[in-house]
Amino acid sequence: MRVDNVYKNLMEFHQKHPSTLEQLTGCTVKDICTATGYARTAVSEDLTKLTNQRKVIKVKSRPVLFFSRQSLEEQCQFVPQKDMYASLEELKAELTQVTENRERLTRERYANPFSKVIGYDGSLADIIKKLKAAVLYPPNGLNIMLTGESGVGKTLLAEHLHQFFEAKTSQKVPFIYFNCAEYFNNPELLTSHLFGYKKGSFTGADSDHQGLVEMADKGFFFLDEVHRLTNEGQEKLFTLLDKGYFTRMGEAEKQRHVAIKFIFATTEDLEKTFLKTFLRRIPVNLHVPSLNERSIKEKIQLVLAFFLEESQRIQKDLSISYNTLRYLTFSVYKANVGELKSEIQFTCAQAYLDAIDYEADELIIDVPLNYFDENSLDTKDIVILNEYVPSKGIKIKYDQFYTHVEQLLQSSDQQNDRFYNFLLKEYADLKKVNISPKDAFAMMQNKVDQLYDMDIFSQVLTQEEKIDEHFYSQVTDVVAFIEEKMNSFLPEQLKDVLIAHIYSSVFYSAQINEDFFDLTKNIFSGKIENYQLAEQIVQYIEHSFALKLPDTEIIFYDLFIRKLKSSDRRYELDEKCGIIVVAHGSATASSMVEYTNVLFSTSIMNSVNMPINQSVEETLDKVRSIVSDNQYSKLILMVDIGSLVYFGNVISKEFQIEVLLISNINLLTLLEVAREVIYESTNFNYLLPVLKEKDHKALLCRKGNFEDSKVLIISCLTGLGTALKIERLLLNTFPQELLTNVRMLTLEKKELEDINRLHSFVHDDEKLVGIIGTVQTEIPDIPFVSLDKLLSDQGIKLVFQMLGFDLAVEKNMEVFKKVSAKYVQGLSIEAITSMLNILNPKSISIELSKIYSDICMQTKKKSDEKRLLRFIIHCACMIERQIKHPEYDHTSYELSYQELPEMASVIKMAFRPIEVSYNVIIPPLEVKYIYELLFEVNV
Repeated sequence: MRVDNVYKNLMEFHQKHPSTLEQLTGCTVKDICTATGYARTAVSEDLTKLTNQRKVIKVKSRPVLFFSRQSLEEQCQFVPQKDMYASLEELKAELTQVTENRERLTRERYANPFSKVIGYDGSLADIIKKLKAAVLYPPNGLNIMLTGESGVGKTLLAEHLHQFFEAKTSQKVPFIYFNCAEYFNNPELLTSHLFGYKKGSFTGADSDHQGLVEMADKGFFFLDEVHRLTNEGQEKLFTLLDKGYFTRMGEAEKQRHVAIKFIFATTEDLEKTFLKTFLRRIPVNLHVPSLNERSIKEKIQLVLAFFLEESQRIQKDLSISYNTLRYLTFSVYKANVGELKSEIQFTCAQAYLDAIDYEADELIIDVPLNYFDENSLDTKDIVILNEYVPSKGIKIKYDQFYTHVEQLLQSSDQQNDRFYNFLLKEYADLKKVNISPKDAFAMMQNKVDQLYDMDIFSQVLTQEEKIDEHFYSQVTDVVAFIEEKMNSFLPEQLKDVLIAHIYSSVFYSAQINEDFFDLTKNIFSGKIENYQLAEQIVQYIEHSFALKLPDTEIIFYDLFIRKLKSSDRRYELDEKCGIIVVAHGSATASSMVEYTNVLFSTSIMNSVNMPINQSVEETLDKVRSIVSDNQYSKLILMVDIGSLVYFGNVISKEFQIEVLLISNINLLTLLEVAREVIYESTNFNYLLPVLKEKDHKALLCRKGNFEDSKVLIISCLTGLGTALKIERLLLNTFPQELLTNVRMLTLEKKELEDINRLHSFVHDDEKLVGIIGTVQTEIPDIPFVSLDKLLSDQGIKLVFQMLGFDLAVEKNMEVFKKVSAKYVQGLSIEAITSMLNILNPKSISIELSKIYSDICMQTKKKSDEKRLLRFIIHCACMIERQIKHPEYDHTSYELSYQELPEMASVIKMAFRPIEVSYNVIIPPLEVKYIYELLFEVNV
């Protein structure tokens, strides 16, 4: 045919005018017309056909140039990416780029010979890193022991380590190989072979002989099968390993020094085979994984690497079928990589024989289907194989330059599962930012909310040709299971989504970094029952395909179920349900609420900030205002710490509405509440168990009453002594019926220094109502009563208020009067001052009684027994506190003596003997307290 003659003449033109990297010589239509005598239009038509058949490259220069694709690939080691180029410069630019990339890779390979090793960035990455460190460690490197089954590639690693060292140091050094099995049963022969001998040292020693050790000086000595050395053989190496010198046989008087990097290799158990003294001299022990321990991708790469090696060795192109690659990848090789290589060589030999018989230039390698059992193959493994190996197989050209065997694999970019692609991209972005795992978790949870609103459920299945009937049947069973559980049929489009996702999830589950799954596995959105159903679906898929999927899959099916239920909401949202976030700080609440409202495209959330100079009552008024202005019928109130937790009771009582109170909130809590309210329900009967399931502190206020128990913390420095006595005093004073739902907890002062630790003592169904203690706490807004205030007339009133009793109610006031009378009667100097740990109760009582009498006399105040008792209790506790904390800076009190009433100076002077005797200073503020106690100011 004419077109064949045109192509033949084009090939002949390239033989006469070969192209080089510097000079591309193209053929014109005129050149072929001259050679063949064909008309110009006919030649142009044929060259166009050949271009469409991808046999010819067309360059639209003037005149138009044509290149045989085959000749260009052979002469320039270049595979053009296009069939048509706008100019010769464009083709040259691509050729130059390819050439430069090839040269760069060649330089990189020379600098890092390990890059040629299959698994250098995978299963062998850690081993190679440690090998590099060991060989470069000054002055002579560290001795290395490589362990692993026969044929795993220990010798290959040793050889590449030698190449790496030469490339790194730019010097040539020897590499000596020695198989210990050859001489293990003849110690004398082993010694002479390793260390050499002197002339005349034994019969037949006609001249001096250099041993292998001497030959390895300044380089590497690789001892394979070192377990075959006897104990005596191991001992012969001790001096060399320890001191770096040896002696030839028959030459004991002369020490020969060498610097050798030793690499030992064995297939045996180290502890059972070697002397401990020998192993102690080898600090680096590395295990090389077997072929079965390596990933599917690495097995495929190994198979292709050996085929590529054979193709170049016999100078033949190879066409390897999909079935052949599947068979070789999944076969079990007892002798590991070595056996795999032998298998491939024999397979190529058989194909070579067929090629001779059929006079073919290309070897067709195709194993029969009956070579392996289909049922023995794991579905997940098949999916991974399909990601890299096309169904048409792989072709290797012997004269083509391959930068890496991975160049032969098809790209895995085809897999386009939107769910994983989205999460993986966000995960990759998070890894670039230095944030805590908790913050990363919260951000990933946000991304799931965004994901739900994205169109992830409309992807089209584009890989039917890669999904066999058996796999499709399994997926159909999964669809039927979901339809049964949902009690409805899935739309066809969602069935396609499921098929595509299941297929891709099997692939991703084997490829993704475990850190990704650790971060995402606990994320879920939607209702608890949705999550539980999603778990069942994942478990069914795992059982159907006999594989283990990551917990991340539950997220997908959780979202999938929500998608199906979106038109059938179980709970209607209540527009009159308000959400208010209250937090300490000038912008804490508003910033969290702004972020959440923007994320969910809503305005349902309100914020109230509490700057440091704003009182609790002012903050509460702002909450009242929001509830009143919006006329909420119920409220979700979210607070961070302190007395803000009591806002729920106040709002519930004043507005006669239910309040769902959530304490200890942060951004993550806020986002989860928003997700439930916006996507699910505002029904408190639904929300309360959901939030508690997620370990959030949530409780319900019904018309002003918390539905939980109360905790009253009593503290002192040790958590014992004084605290236990206070507890006993309260238990003896209050009627049992008033303490039925109150738990008293005694703690050390240090337990109160961290609010998170403090809350760890409070159960989920309890609320902390206050703290009574000897030392003021630093925890904001938690009601605190000091010991001296507790033992004053106001003490019992403060405790009543802590426990939530409104004394404006008549029946509560009657109970208060009875308890107060019993409380005052129960106080005695002996009982109360026994709480003192430093002061002598009897002595301090006498001293304070005298001071009280002096003050009364100078101020003409009538002495009163009850007031005396209060005075002694308060002042004894105050003095002991000053003694315990002498380091306290009294000048930090804002109050000065000038601001006190005139009679306060009498109190100050009366306490001068106490200040001298106990080496304390009574500050102005304490004098003010004593003045108020004596003269009933604000009582």
